[in-house]
Amino acid sequence: MALFTGTYADNRIDRKGRVSLPAKFRAELPPENNREIFIYPSSDLKALGACDRAHMEQLRDAAGISPNDGEDGDYDWLLENACNITVDSGGRIIIPAELSDYAGIAETLVFVGRGHRFLIMSTDAHGAYRKRALERRRNGAPKRTGGDA
Repeated sequence: MALFTGTYADNRIDRKGRVSLPAKFRAELPPENNREIFIYPSSDLKALGACDRAHMEQLRDAAGISPNDGEDGDYDWLLENACNITVDSGGRIIIPAELSDYAGIAETLVFVGRGHRFLIMSTDAHGAYRKRALERRRNGAPKRTGGDA
């Protein structure tokens, strides 16, 4: 399974709507999956979550999705709104417009490694995210655990 670490800021979306995935993130993607990632809206941040196929399959298994289920599980919404994206030969991805709109991403964005997944957020949202994280640490507040993004 992939291990996404580090923060990569000031990534610009080009005029064709493409952005380069950080080289260290690309290196974590297994070649047998056609350099595919899954991007989905975060349920608790103004951001997008992203992961490789192996992690998405774990989420699917945790959801226990069955065509006969009448009620949504915790991961159903995430799976229903996830988009599979192929990293092109230049290492770029195109984030679908509805997901960019959801996260407020326009011209620049930040990639934030979170272990088996990573976040994609606008530069402004990242600034607010970092500020909240520093305040939590300084105030000794319980650290955030779990979550899908």
